[in-house]
Amino acid sequence: MTSRQPRSPAEWASLIGSAAIVFFVVALIVVQIPGEDRPAAPTARVEDVRRVGEAFHVEVAVRNRGDRTAAQVQVTADLTVGEETSTAEQTVDFLSGGEEQQVIFVFDEDPSSGELRVSVTGFAVP
Repeated sequence: MTSRQPRSPAEWASLIGSAAIVFFVVALIVVQIPGEDRPAAPTARVEDVRRVGEAFHVEVAVRNRGDRTAAQVQVTADLTVGEETSTAEQTVDFLSGGEEQQVIFVFDEDPSSGELRVSVTGFAVP
């Protein structure tokens, strides 16, 4: 029976170098595999309403539920109290995929005394 000789430093260096190259190539292949790429899908929802002096601040969360970036996201808030409707608009410059930003609308009337609707009314895809 022959006994096995221990590996030399050159053999260890070759083994480690080869393993690193194989790992690097596999990592590059995995990165290139396309994942799910959903189109931009911005949404808006009311987070909070608070009174500040004589005005009412409506905090709205604007979120892009898609993977692609949405630019110039137009957000509209309509407050209807009785027969009168007040409309306010804000623009979020851009939202990358999954990002959320806060905007604040200011109304003279109390939103709890009427109907408040917030919506995304348009956006661009860069």
